[in-house]
Amino acid sequence: MASTIEHQEEGKKGPSMVMLLVAYAIITLIAGGAGFGVSATMLKPASMTSAAEPAADKAPAKEAAHAPAASGHGAESDHVAESEGHGGATQKLSIVDLPSITTNLVDPTDAWIRMELSLVFEGDADTMLAQEVHQDIIAYVHTMKLYNLRGGSGYQHLMEDLEERAAIRTEGRVKRVLVRSMILE
Repeated sequence: MASTIEHQEEGKKGPSMVMLLVAYAIITLIAGGAGFGVSATMLKPASMTSAAEPAADKAPAKEAAHAPAASGHGAESDHVAESEGHGGATQKLSIVDLPSITTNLVDPTDAWIRMELSLVFEGDADTMLAQEVHQDIIAYVHTMKLYNLRGGSGYQHLMEDLEERAAIRTEGRVKRVLVRSMILE
């Protein structure tokens, strides 16, 4: 009886090592093919990259058209740029640098703020209108509290408020308020 039990155990061996290696090879080939298929569909084909090269050649020509004059950078405080909007039409934008703003905050009274700003006008810049916006910004900044300026969200709220005030004062002609520097002391 003992010999029959040993004989049954020898005959009950699992799949051979060769069959196991063949199964691993098939699974590896399937996984490799799936990975190649996914990467081929996710990556940009070479035919699309050759179409993007002519657009890159046009960019230096546009930059050369708007190169600064021989008088040098900073000759005037009013800068003019043309940007393409929807439909390819050009839109004239002018940038006016405002005089620096230095004032104390309302709370705490010993906290000071210094800001250097620029206004982006749609069309030609109006210096009188820019001065009105400048005075309005000074009055607004003087009423701010230090805790309103804390963190990134405080800065974002300040920018939104400044742009809203400038747009209201100029009836929508100011498109952006650019902060060149801002120091809190």
